[in-house]
Amino acid sequence: MFMQMVIIRDILSDFSDEEDIELCDDDDDIESNEATSVTYVNPSSFFVNIDAAAGQDLSYRNNHLSSDCDNELYVGMQFDSKEATISAIKHYHFSHSFDYVVSESRPDIYVGKCVHFGAGCEWRIRASRSCKRDIWEIRKISGPHTCVSTNICQDHRKLNSSFIADCIIQLVVADPGIPIKALVKEVLSRFGYTVTYRKAWIVKQIAMSRIFGDWEGSYKELPRWFNAVQWYLPGTIVRYGASNHDSPNTYILDRVFWAFKPSIEGFAFCKPILQVDGTFLTGKYNGTLLIASSQDGNRRIFPVAFAIVEGETKEAWEWFFFNIRSFVTQEANICIIQIGVLGCWVPSV
Repeated sequence: MFMQMVIIRDILSDFSDEEDIELCDDDDDIESNEATSVTYVNPSSFFVNIDAAAGQDLSYRNNHLSSDCDNELYVGMQFDSKEATISAIKHYHFSHSFDYVVSESRPDIYVGKCVHFGAGCEWRIRASRSCKRDIWEIRKISGPHTCVSTNICQDHRKLNSSFIADCIIQLVVADPGIPIKALVKEVLSRFGYTVTYRKAWIVKQIAMSRIFGDWEGSYKELPRWFNAVQWYLPGTIVRYGASNHDSPNTYILDRVFWAFKPSIEGFAFCKPILQVDGTFLTGKYNGTLLIASSQDGNRRIFPVAFAIVEGETKEAWEWFFFNIRSFVTQEANICIIQIGVLGCWVPSV
């Protein structure tokens, strides 16, 4: 009976927290009386402070940290972050057509086991962070996988959109217009799995948001951007059209008009012509970009004013021309040239 309890205790301790606690608390104790006679002296100005521990740690990292492309896992494998550790575990399961579930995940501990654990496969893995060196390391692996490895599915459960976005983000950086089909082929060549077109589209949207920011964040940055333009380019005109929101101190952007100071001053030396046009915006939020341009003495296009509105409606055009008349020019007898059809409405400019 006593021997059976010892065996059970040993099995449970394989994935316990004891080792990780020791790693965080294994600093040598220093006797307090050793520091009583220490005298501190300020060094001369030509002395340079060098963090020797940091230099050793950097050298250690460069020589010992593993890559998530190794496709193999072993005890002692080290990574610079928890994310890199998880990525390596996922890469291993992609390349060997296995699957696992997370049984414990904390800021300093990550434990996983085979999806068939307890039903014939006893594979488990435990990784934790070393507080002393600030690195992640695989502490224990119980295995290998003894379940059947059959790649009969086109997709893998752990091959989620966020993970794929991290892997292909450099492709999107190099070519933001990369086709979705090219991403599907890239995932197939890297991991051996074929994702759906919709999943690849979501992956690209996630990558684009991580590179350029999401739609909501971009709209929130718009006033800040215009404030910066007006600060560094005094005389630039910006006018907003907004409606109230249910939340206090929150507004819904309906329209925005802007004209740069050089365009306002330069229009006085252009032909009395305004060519206006609008183009619809593609993205999460619909809208129309209105543009007014003129022609200088060399017959070159001269941009005058811009606006983002809800669409090419009568109210939007009236608001656009009102701002041009108010802030860009008060000159009479300006010829308006519209590319497209305005209907029977003609602006009184």
